[in-house]
Amino acid sequence: MLHKIPIPTPFPVGNINVYLLKGRDCLTLVDTGPLTQEAQEALDAGLQNVGVRVEDLDQILLTHYHCDHVGLVENLVKRSRAKVLAHPFTGPQISRNPEFEDARREFYLGLYRGLGLNEEQKDKALGQVFDYLDYVGVGHVDVELQEGDRVPGHEEYEVLYTPGHALDHISLYDEQGGVMVLGDHLIKHISSNAFLEPPIRRGGERPRMLMLYQEALRKVQALDWEVGYAGHGGEVRGHKELIAERLLNMERRAEKVLDVVRSGINTGIEITLTMFPRHLEQLPLIISETVGHLDWLVHDGKLKVEDDGGLWRYSVAEECVR
Repeated sequence: MLHKIPIPTPFPVGNINVYLLKGRDCLTLVDTGPLTQEAQEALDAGLQNVGVRVEDLDQILLTHYHCDHVGLVENLVKRSRAKVLAHPFTGPQISRNPEFEDARREFYLGLYRGLGLNEEQKDKALGQVFDYLDYVGVGHVDVELQEGDRVPGHEEYEVLYTPGHALDHISLYDEQGGVMVLGDHLIKHISSNAFLEPPIRRGGERPRMLMLYQEALRKVQALDWEVGYAGHGGEVRGHKELIAERLLNMERRAEKVLDVVRSGINTGIEITLTMFPRHLEQLPLIISETVGHLDWLVHDGKLKVEDDGGLWRYSVAEECVR
């Protein structure tokens, strides 16, 4: 049995939905809400409405390491002694290891230099990335969940690795019941951002997040299910059509990015601000959206990118010049 509990957040996205899975002998909370008093009170009240206390929880399953999904995990573990289940990539992030966080900062600084951000823009973007950590406690992962695993205590749910919105993102699939627990992989009313992230191992190749997301969307699109429970908004139905629409919108945006580069604009930040001139308050998000499409266009041979003394300059491949 699955119960939906809306939790308030201080972010533009609004409420997050967390879910209580009631198994025969196991109570599992899927995601937690951010580290705020309002979120904690809403979670306590939501659990109480279905006859459960935090102290009764056996497990906390995290779909991905974003602050609105993992923020309360430390507090909940202290109160319940519940085990934490998540993808292997979640552990290094949720531990808040200083070396790992230094590597993240180094990654974003290098990325923003390559894209051509000035010092003010870099400070603003970094602040927006790391300010979210104020809403996350320190935690650990007890049980790592991989593609194809079954959720302990809820064996009807198969774990699917669905990266793109986050590199550690997992979803849950109950084939017999026709149900998906989606996290932020697919949301009914808004498209999920393929947020740029560093590689898990320092010095590794930067993940091409939008391309990973497209692949994961197609994997979920091919499955048969009736209803999906998302991290935000209402239930998802008609997922095959919705995903087809999202993929088509990505193609349309890629064409717009290609046209911007055709016009002679050739640095990542200039392309970003041309595409999204009114969203500076969400600089990391619009950078992620733009760079995701630039990566895709380069991969498909429609754009070229050259390193000009540490600054990346994009140009249109000859066959795409009009």
